[in-house]
Amino acid sequence: MGYILFSLGLGLIFAMVASNTNHPKAATYFGSAIVIISLIINAFVLMPTIAVWDIVILIEFGAVSMLALAFAPEFAFWRLFPLIAALFTTCLLAVLTPEDLRYKAYQKMLEVETVAPQDFKHDITPIEVEKLRAGDAELARKVAEDKLGEIAGLGSQVEIGKMTIQNISGHFTIDNGVELSFNNDLIWVAPLEHRSFRKWLFNRSTPGYVIVDAANTNKRYLVTEVNGQKLNIRYGEQSYLWEKPEFRIRIGGHQTYGLHDYNFEISPDGRPYWIVSTYVKTIGFSGEDATGVVTLDAQTGQTKHYDIASTPQWIDRIQPDDFVLKQITYWGKYIKGWANAKINEEMVQQPTPGITLVYSEGRSYWCTGIQSTGKDKSTSGFMLIDSRTKQAKYYEIGGVNEVEAVRIAQDQPFAKAANYKAVTPVWCNIANTLTYFMTFKGSSGNVVGYCFLSVSNRQAVGCGTSKQEAEQAYLTSLQQFISDDIAEGKIQLVTQKAKIKSIMQEGDTYYLLLEGFKGKEFSASSKFYPELRWSKAGDSVEVKFGEGSVLTIPLQEFDNLDFAF
Repeated sequence: MGYILFSLGLGLIFAMVASNTNHPKAATYFGSAIVIISLIINAFVLMPTIAVWDIVILIEFGAVSMLALAFAPEFAFWRLFPLIAALFTTCLLAVLTPEDLRYKAYQKMLEVETVAPQDFKHDITPIEVEKLRAGDAELARKVAEDKLGEIAGLGSQVEIGKMTIQNISGHFTIDNGVELSFNNDLIWVAPLEHRSFRKWLFNRSTPGYVIVDAANTNKRYLVTEVNGQKLNIRYGEQSYLWEKPEFRIRIGGHQTYGLHDYNFEISPDGRPYWIVSTYVKTIGFSGEDATGVVTLDAQTGQTKHYDIASTPQWIDRIQPDDFVLKQITYWGKYIKGWANAKINEEMVQQPTPGITLVYSEGRSYWCTGIQSTGKDKSTSGFMLIDSRTKQAKYYEIGGVNEVEAVRIAQDQPFAKAANYKAVTPVWCNIANTLTYFMTFKGSSGNVVGYCFLSVSNRQAVGCGTSKQEAEQAYLTSLQQFISDDIAEGKIQLVTQKAKIKSIMQEGDTYYLLLEGFKGKEFSASSKFYPELRWSKAGDSVEVKFGEGSVLTIPLQEFDNLDFAF
């Protein structure tokens, strides 16, 4: 309806411009009708955004004015007004767009809070290594294709669509009464898409979607039924005409904002949806900024728009990664003004190659390293951007960037001898140490091993054929480097008796507050000190640690004096 009303409005402008006492009314009516019909067709083909910043609409506006002049036998200056207005608006927006003129506006698109390095643990909390993602989208697709191949003939009708990673908490029943239950778990999900136009034309829908557990790819499910109801997915990227997601969303009444970043996700009860970010251009023809999402029910075609505050909690991403990367770039480039960015480049920073999605306690964050221009291996810190609200935090934790992390991992004896390739690192918190986690792939594309690498210490590395083996090697490596610093006198070793004030567990790692050590937190792994499993507040302990090693101090020794076998 929006496109129809828009076209009628332009047709009315045409009729007003073309009206003339010496001009036959029938010709004016006929010309107006032709213009309106052509505009409606053009609108539904191009799907423009009905907003002043959409240049397509401005061109259409000007085109209507030119057509009007062609139908008007007598020249009158006022008939040029629509064209002049369109050209003036276009020129004004074009002047307001360039970075060099609007650098302050670009730099302020992302408000960044600089946070104390030790506070990263509040945003990236430690998780059990069993829940770390075991592969990338490429591996998830291979696993899903294997599952699709188990059903004879289905692979000739449909194919696996784009894999999307999402966090999910919920419970529902799928085919053959299989119950799926998730609690802040990561999954890869993708729709079944038509293999060709002919398949779409005759089948008109696909029978469901696939789920691949991101932490354990052996868990994969072909879902054609949810809670006793058969799935019929009509809207997909390999559908056509009125069943394309963009077309359905636009004609569903969503024409006044941009659409970007189409992702297929499932709700907590297993219903399939397309989640699309909405945006506006805030700086002339540029400055794209996300404003919310539109959900499209992949079966019924029902659409609903949410702003950022009202978006359902099960939807992970509102902020598209490419928007976030651009805004980080603007923030770092113009941090000290335009002249500095072009000449001195003092304190000019940029995101490291790539950006990854990090999950922590059900929240998701875009995460990337930050480095100075010209530095291609090291980082000066890293940035977390909430993928829903765009809240940005910068932590000044120096180290290696993602590209160098991959190189270091592949240079380890475990991987180098067999020519294993490491996938893009994922940021995580291991024993309150900012860590890269990577999987190794063999020539077949299957996962053959895992690697942990400290962001701030390139020599603290742990590899293994299982996550647990790699974590154990990594924790040993971390302990060794702290011990080396103690032996070299860089860190003073302290032995102290105290009472446990408070103790908490996250996976195999325990965090302790000890009486008499105000403002200090200690950490240790039960893999090294089993007594931690039975320790509680009030117990007397003797600990040994490196004074001043890090803000959260890893214990070199732990002995519960109240514990007896």
